[in-house]
Formats: sequence, structure tokens, C-alpha cells
Amino acid sequence: MSRWTEVEVFVQVVESGSFSSAAQRLGMSKSHASRQLSRLEGRLGVQLLKRSTRSLSLTESGRAYFQRCKNILQLLDDSDQELMAQGISPRGTLRVSVAGAFGERYVAPVAAEFLRRYPELSLDIDFSSRNVDLVEEGFDLAIRAGTLRDSSLIARRIAERRLIVCASRDYFDEFGRPDSIADLRHHTCLVGSVPTWRLREDGQHRELKIAGRWRSNNGHALLAAARRGLGLVQLPEFYVYEDIKAGRLQPVLDHCQPTDTAVWAVYPGNRHVSAKVRLFTEFLVAEFRQVDYLSQGDEAGL
Repeated sequence: MSRWTEVEVFVQVVESGSFSSAAQRLGMSKSHASRQLSRLEGRLGVQLLKRSTRSLSLTESGRAYFQRCKNILQLLDDSDQELMAQGISPRGTLRVSVAGAFGERYVAPVAAEFLRRYPELSLDIDFSSRNVDLVEEGFDLAIRAGTLRDSSLIARRIAERRLIVCASRDYFDEFGRPDSIADLRHHTCLVGSVPTWRLREDGQHRELKIAGRWRSNNGHALLAAARRGLGLVQLPEFYVYEDIKAGRLQPVLDHCQPTDTAVWAVYPGNRHVSAKVRLFTEFLVAEFRQVDYLSQGDEAGL
């Protein structure tokens, strides 16, 4: 057996958590997989895994070696995918991390259509608002909205995400319309998951602390309160587009809209971009371009 087989067994054992699962995925017996790992440790002269009757755990040396081996195998798989994509449909599994209502409303249906067009691909979409470690957790890319600050990642701007401040006609009839950021101090604001709104003044972005009687970490709940005239709300345009179009809500402070809150496809900066990731990203851009309030941007470092 080659050194590649030993490494593949090691990586698979760690990822699956057992010799039995790893052997099944690799199409070999459990005893054969165990021998391959023992041969690898013997050749390196280092213990990589601590074994007990109930669990497996990486040693300190094993943890560092695992990450390097995983990156090498990923690079090999990406190279295969890129060559195959020149004449054959991409294959394998694409793991994507998605967060928020934008992911549910826009990314999910586009991803379903993408998978329908490429039958040799599998798609694993994880919906989570937490900050995932793309490399450690094995994600190919993440779709994130808003401002991005992680300089270790590369991002492709795939859609616009304008933040609109608006309220109902009833609210404006009773309390008037704000003409400046300073005017917001005299208005009731609907508070979201964070007590600040991102706004732009004199070309500079700022976070403005707001307050009001209604607070919710759900965009649809904020929208419902705004429709009832309970206050001003700041939401992504896709939440309020139909209400503004129908006249149920009216936008204000257009000149204060932030310009740095786009939707991004994010992937590790130290990893070669595979053909399947590139293809999926371009597919998202093309689909979002057809929505009149979404637009594509350019690739940029964070």
C-alpha cells in the first residue's frame, strides 16, 4: 500500500470518529484500516491517535499532522475537480455554511437548482449564524451578509444588500419624517438583534445606538411592527421591497444608506479555489443578477 493510503485512512478515521466507519467509507476491512494507521505511526515514529475501547482522540502531534494531511488531500481533490470540470460535470460534495433569512429565501432555492443541473454533485448546507471555522470544520465556502473583517479570508461580492430605514404612513402622519441622522433621537426605533443601526454620514460609516419599545431578533417580527406604525425600522431591502412598492412602508434617509453591507461568498485565503466552488459562486451571481434589487460585485480581500 502507498503512503497516500495510510494518510487517507488516518484522515478518514479522524473525521468519522471510528475505524469501522472509516473502513466502510474506504471500502476496506476494519483490521486493514487499523494496520494502515499502525504502519503510518511506525513509519513516522510518532503516536497520532490515542485509542481506547470507547473513543479515539488526536495527540498534539496528530492534530498538527491531521490538518496538514487534510489540506493536502483537499488540494489533490480540488485539482482533480478542476481538470474534470474542463470536460465533465463537477462531482463530489460541496459543503456550504449559510446564515439568516437571505440564505433561506435566496441561497437555498438557487442551490437546489444548481444541484439539479449537476447530478454528480452532492450539497451539504449548514444554516448557522455563528462564526464557523471554514478550514477546521471542513466547509468549502460560506455565504455571509453585512460587513466583513476577517483578513484571513477571501470574499466574492455576490449580491447587494442595501439597508433601508422606513416606517408606515400612519407613523409619519403622527410623528413626522426624519431628515438627518440627528433627527432619529426624536423618533421611536424598532430594535433588532443589536441595538445599533449602520448608517453613512459625510462619506463615513458609523454605528448609531437606537432605542424603542419593540425589540426582536427576527426580521419578520420587526417588519410586522413597522407595518403597524410602531416605529422606524432598518432592514435589508429584500424584507421591505414589496411593502415599499405597495406603499405600506415609506423609506427615509436614503442619503444615509451604508454601502459596505453586501452579500459575500467567503472561502479560505490559503486554499486553492476548487472548480466546484468557483462554479457555484458564479451560479449564485448569475441568479441574483436577475433580481432587480440585488446586484453582483467584484472579488476582494477582506
